[in-house]
Amino acid sequence: MALKGRLTKDQFGLTMPVTAAAYVEKPPYWRGANWYTFEYETDPEIASAIVPEQLTLTDPSTARLIFAEYEWSTGGPYMEILQTVDVEYKGEQCVFFTQAGVSQSIALMAGREGYGFPKKVGHITFARHEDLVGMYYERPQGLRLITGVFRGISPVEPLPESSIIKGITLRVIQSPEPNVPYSLAELVKGELEIRPKEAWVGEGNCTYSGISELDPWHQLPVTKNLRCTWMKLDINLAGAAIIETL
Repeated sequence: MALKGRLTKDQFGLTMPVTAAAYVEKPPYWRGANWYTFEYETDPEIASAIVPEQLTLTDPSTARLIFAEYEWSTGGPYMEILQTVDVEYKGEQCVFFTQAGVSQSIALMAGREGYGFPKKVGHITFARHEDLVGMYYERPQGLRLITGVFRGISPVEPLPESSIIKGITLRVIQSPEPNVPYSLAELVKGELEIRPKEAWVGEGNCTYSGISELDPWHQLPVTKNLRCTWMKLDINLAGAAIIETL
């Protein structure tokens, strides 16, 4: 006698294969993170080409590049680089995530499929020499796309107890049907609660040291360096929601 399958939707894991998912449901927490943030002005004409039409760039156009080391997270330890640009959505100040790179596949899947963070796996390196920290992003290994250098100058005091970063991502899922590019396309807004443990203002800069049309981080060029900081911090995902279906 032929048997029907017994697998139902309520038994699915969060990723394929649904009977052996790569990760399980749990709150996204990060502890003991090192964030090196480079804030700079960018060219609004160039930036507007990679920002969805539902969002408005600020004037002047401000972008950030964040090199991150996560000593512990609910997805395991990993390294990450994030690129954002300041935008407004219906009068609310947010950042739009334009590119992201990670060192591990679990962090990629959980951030990209779940929340729309535009992640690819790449090679991230931190190099410390005396009072300097150098940081690099390569993809593939050996092709350096981004370089950052930081030297701490003075501590930030007093530290804020916590703050919220409101971030918007563009989440798309490919459609298997011919002539239908996407099964879904959504703008997702998430709120990251950050709690700094230590912070320093420093000097340094970031540069897009390599040009790749396959990984075009240079589409947010540096026109004026504004400031750079280092923070040791804890992070929680305070919430996320689909704000528009495209």
